[in-house]
Amino acid sequence: MIKFLTTTIAVLIGAVGFLYYLIQNTNFLPFDINGNYIITNLLVLFFLLFLMVVCFSILIAFAIRLIFFKYVDMQVNIKIAVRYGLLISIGILVAYLLHFFHILNFVWGFAILIVVILSLFVI
Repeated sequence: MIKFLTTTIAVLIGAVGFLYYLIQNTNFLPFDINGNYIITNLLVLFFLLFLMVVCFSILIAFAIRLIFFKYVDMQVNIKIAVRYGLLISIGILVAYLLHFFHILNFVWGFAILIVVILSLFVI
C-alpha cells in the first residue's frame, strides 16, 4: 500500500510541477503565428493533464474504498481503485478534448459522463 501511494503521489506532484513550468513558459503555446495547432504542445499538455487527473481520481477512489470497504483485501481495493480512476479520467479527458475542439460544451460533456457512469452502476 505504501509503494502504491508513494508512486501515485510522486507522479501527481511531478505532473503538476512540470505542467506548471510549461504553463509559465512563454514559448509553450497551443497555436502558432498563423493560428494553426501545434500538435506537440497539445499532446504534451493533454498527456500531463491526463496523468494528473488519473492520479487524483485514483487517490480519491482508493480513499473511498478504504473508508467503506475496510475488511476487503488491500490488493483488491487497489485494483478496483485503479480501474475506477482510469474510467473516470478517460471520460473527463474525452469531455475536455471535445470542449477544446469546440465540438461539445464541457458542461454537457461532463453531464453525459455522469449519466454514463451512473448507468454503469445501475445496469
